[in-house]
Amino acid sequence: MHGSPKNKNPFIRRDRKNGQRIFLYGVVFSVFLFVVSLLKPTLTDFLNNRVYDILLSAGMGETSPVPIIVDIDEKSLQQYGQWPWPRYRIAILLEKLSGLGAQSIGLDMMFAEDDRTSIDVIRKELLRDFGVDLGFGEVPHHLRDSDKRLADALSRGNVVLGYQFLFEENSDSDNCLLHSLRVNKLGQFREEDSAVFIRALGVSCNLKMLSQAAGASGFFNVSPDPDGNLRRVPLIIEHKGKLYPSLALATLMQHLGVTDVLLKTDNGAVESLCLNKTVIPLTSEGNMLIRFRGKSKTFDYLSAADILSNRIPEGKIKGKIVFVGTSASGMKEFKSTPFDPIFPGVEIHATIVDNILKKDFLSRPKWASGLESLLALALGMLATFILAWTGAGWSSLLLGGIGVGVWQASVWTFRTESIFISPVLPLMVLVCNYSLLTFLKFWHEEKRAKERTRELTMVQEATIESMSSLTETRDPDTGGHIKRTQNYIRLLAEYLKHRPKFRVLLDDETIDLLCKSAPLHDIGKVGVSDSILLKPGKLTEQEFEAMKQHTIYGRDTILAAERKLGNISFLRFAREIAYTHHERWDGYGYPEGLRGDQIPIPGRLMALADTYDALTSKRVYKSQLPHEKAVQIITGEKGSQFDPEVVDAFLEAKEDFRQISLRYADSYI
Repeated sequence: MHGSPKNKNPFIRRDRKNGQRIFLYGVVFSVFLFVVSLLKPTLTDFLNNRVYDILLSAGMGETSPVPIIVDIDEKSLQQYGQWPWPRYRIAILLEKLSGLGAQSIGLDMMFAEDDRTSIDVIRKELLRDFGVDLGFGEVPHHLRDSDKRLADALSRGNVVLGYQFLFEENSDSDNCLLHSLRVNKLGQFREEDSAVFIRALGVSCNLKMLSQAAGASGFFNVSPDPDGNLRRVPLIIEHKGKLYPSLALATLMQHLGVTDVLLKTDNGAVESLCLNKTVIPLTSEGNMLIRFRGKSKTFDYLSAADILSNRIPEGKIKGKIVFVGTSASGMKEFKSTPFDPIFPGVEIHATIVDNILKKDFLSRPKWASGLESLLALALGMLATFILAWTGAGWSSLLLGGIGVGVWQASVWTFRTESIFISPVLPLMVLVCNYSLLTFLKFWHEEKRAKERTRELTMVQEATIESMSSLTETRDPDTGGHIKRTQNYIRLLAEYLKHRPKFRVLLDDETIDLLCKSAPLHDIGKVGVSDSILLKPGKLTEQEFEAMKQHTIYGRDTILAAERKLGNISFLRFAREIAYTHHERWDGYGYPEGLRGDQIPIPGRLMALADTYDALTSKRVYKSQLPHEKAVQIITGEKGSQFDPEVVDAFLEAKEDFRQISLRYADSYI
């Protein structure tokens, strides 16, 4: 019973098997990458951050007009002296800001020690160190203590002091007065869930007198990502079981007149912070992603010198949130952001307030990483199927389209929903699968190509042997003759390939092709009649002319094959050998009477090999000669019948010629 052609075709079965193997490799690799993404979710953080920065730069938006920055800049330092300023000058600045209608003021600075420029402090130090009491009796009491003057200014204005949390034990933190955040909690929230926020171990704070006067404070800690860029800030930090607001959050709450916030949680994980009706999405540990508006100085900057010198027009500050900080060089108050490596720290607080007021948030939900892993797994499976069962062109086109689709989906989600779903892991899986499976397909195809080349070589050799056998049916002496001349050709070529004249022409591949084509040198004898081909005696002149035609018959036969098969090297060599192996170095050969280097190298080699074999082999028309006599005859024809260098190679290899002659001797000898 005959099987179907589909089942009988070995190439179809092999293609199906290779496709199944490629599909299996792809599935295993996709699952491996999926597991790695679950076990090491931070593995792609660097690339995720780069993509996040690109998406962020495409949709920065406009700034809110509410936050304003009062900058202790180079102009201010030049006019009022180096930093730190006396506290009374800070007090004057705050009083002027309150007088200009600032609704809330956040100080991006800290007053941890007594002001050493206060008159009372100077008096005490002079008395302690030199025993001199200057008195300063003429100075009013309210001007003698700058810290008290600053405390009075703090108590009269809506000012929020800044401080810094520490993450190592600090014994002085017990003396700090901090203003905790009143938090209402919605959702499953246990006391131990406060650990979801960043936990500080110590604090560097302001003088207690100043903290009591201000009535509100907030931390100004920020922490850049591992690459050094700031992308998120904590709005809440936990310290000794209590929660504390950032400087930006505390200043905004004072501006809005809000005294508490609502914290939403789910299964112990923070989801969002509600400020009035504004829902602020938070990442893990209470961080808020910042939507920067571009490089620094995107908000209104007012010089502190202009405030102190009354050069600010009325209404410029009224009803605004003011952050007081510095952008002066050398003050080390700069951070690196995705848009600017030198970004004033005070502007970060303004940006946070801007995002909250405009409700322009970015979010990275807790399910985002899981979705990315699942998407990577699904795309890995899809890519595997495409690569296993489609060709290179279609698979590249389809996977390229899928990759573009993944990127566009991420861009659309970021722009319209303000949710960051990173395309990095899915695209990595696509690229890795494409690279790995394409390599495997190429490897399998290369193996198949080698196998097909080997099969083609065998077919070529079988074809040559078949064509040579056709000659044997006409001339029974040809069988051993073919084997011997084939080996003689190789010997001569191997000796000649090291000579300068032949080095370029006789490489290993060419020698192999010469040996393949050598058996066809007498194929033209098929066209010679038996009466001439098998004649035991000497040929007449007319018969010899007919015998000469075998070179032309051989050339034409091989040329016909070349026209059908194309430019195949071994056929070209076979044609040259068949046509020119009876040419002579001195030009008296046939069929064209070529001379010297006009004769192709294959013809020159075969001329000597054929002559040696004719001399040392028995034929119907002659007896064989001893090896030594053949060597003598060939040597005598050096420069006349044979190429001198070919004769030299023969003399070097003459003992090998003898061994080949004996090994492949005709059976009847």
